[in-house]
Amino acid sequence: MGKENRGGEKPDWDDRYRKGSYDDPDDPHDLLVRYRHLFEGRVADIAMGAGRDALFLASQGVSVTGLERSWEGLGIARKAAATGGLSLGMVQGDAARLPFRKGSFQGVIVFYFLLREIAPDIAAVLDRGGILMYETFLKAGGDAEHPGNPAFLLERGELPALFPGFDLIHYDEGLREHRGRMRATAQLVARKR
Repeated sequence: MGKENRGGEKPDWDDRYRKGSYDDPDDPHDLLVRYRHLFEGRVADIAMGAGRDALFLASQGVSVTGLERSWEGLGIARKAAATGGLSLGMVQGDAARLPFRKGSFQGVIVFYFLLREIAPDIAAVLDRGGILMYETFLKAGGDAEHPGNPAFLLERGELPALFPGFDLIHYDEGLREHRGRMRATAQLVARKR
């Protein structure tokens, strides 16, 4: 999800984690579980939060590096990795300026974070043949859960257009249940040509 709230000011992500706005790491996203078999080599989890997806991949023997802005989120992920005896690389940094070299990963995952302007940078850190998995909010009517800032909502069909030069493996838009609430989301799994 985007990193601003309705008022446009940047939230204090560390404060949100300290106040319990986010749960401890829980189950990985269903999309990742379904397509886990596609991930080999090094994988980056961009805006990993408390590490739910990075921890899942690490538990499967995948080499994962998570990027997260919040020291508190990283602390939660670090504690969960230690408790589970997992090896998980972590980088504190802003996803708006990816700190990774071009072609340094065979996989990239992004869940509920959207900055359109870094789509070329995300594509660039993937090696040729690498897998991109992306799921985030889609504009929708009704009472579907979504961020308040419309800049962080995708238009229909927009997500694949952000990543030219990729072959689609899976793409879907629709309403999905999450903890008793509905979310309108777009899901993308694609291979870099």
